[in-house]
Amino acid sequence: MNSKLVAKRTLVQVVTIVAVVLFTWLIIENSKVFLIAFGGILIAIMFSGSARWLAKKTNITTKIWLPISMLAPVLLLGLLMTYAAPKISTQANELVDRMPEALEYVRGQFTEFSSIGKFSDNLDKITDYDPKMSTVMNAVSGLLSSTINGLGNFVFAIILAIFLSINPKWYVDGSLNLVPPQYQNKARDLLMCCETALANWLLAKLASMIMVGLFTTIGLWALGIDLALILGIIAALLSFIPNLGPLLAFIPAALVSILTGVDTLLYVSILYAGIQIVESYILTPILQAEIASLPPALVLLVQVLLASMVGMAGVLLAAPLTVLVIVVTNQLYVKRLQGYTEQGNS
Repeated sequence: MNSKLVAKRTLVQVVTIVAVVLFTWLIIENSKVFLIAFGGILIAIMFSGSARWLAKKTNITTKIWLPISMLAPVLLLGLLMTYAAPKISTQANELVDRMPEALEYVRGQFTEFSSIGKFSDNLDKITDYDPKMSTVMNAVSGLLSSTINGLGNFVFAIILAIFLSINPKWYVDGSLNLVPPQYQNKARDLLMCCETALANWLLAKLASMIMVGLFTTIGLWALGIDLALILGIIAALLSFIPNLGPLLAFIPAALVSILTGVDTLLYVSILYAGIQIVESYILTPILQAEIASLPPALVLLVQVLLASMVGMAGVLLAAPLTVLVIVVTNQLYVKRLQGYTEQGNS
């Protein structure tokens, strides 16, 4: 009897380990699909969360506010493109036209130093030796391909978010059916905590992006940078990415300002550094007061890990995934560990 029981337990353990390994392998091999699905869930939380918030404030049913919350971003974007698209397009084209001139100017400044000049000559020899490194069309075609794939993934995430927002209870109940009955209440509470944390983080991040865009545009306009609007939009969009976003947003602003003079570059650098300090140490703590703060080192580690696995999609979604991991860890491990500690002390 004991031998049969041991054999049964061993079999169950082996099957469980194999299932976990296969599930982990499935996630790793299809990590990009899972990330796109997570992006759809994040957008669905934005739609449904805003609809529920409006329903509480107006006493109007969520079913009425849900399609409005879905159409409102599209309408706002349409109005923005109608009134601001010509200026944005003009500045975007001007920015693209100035980039080669700015890069050539920086290269010319670097070649004044003999060591860097030798490095530039060696780099030219390398590119002449390896034709692939000097082929611009490869880089352009790769960028175009990645852009098309990114747009396709974004459209898929939007469609998934719409289906999830229409009847979220259906998907939540279906997921809970996979959990043993005695753990379903805890699983439901965990899902609610994850939704609340992601909704609060997303709301705080959107508000922070708007503030960063406004501060950047106004600051560059005050410094006399004629491309202030498009650079402010770039700063707002890239501020969604922690750690790396502000640095990426600073690069085009630096290249544009350096054509005017080194003093302008210095002022722009101070402006971007000041905005980053305000966003990191004032705006974000205030806006994200209801959720746990994200450790920058942990977010950076997740960004590097996901970037090596799936590329840019991983970098974009690293922060909300970190929020999700923190909430799940707190709910499933930290609180239980604290409960055991309190029982031991008593």
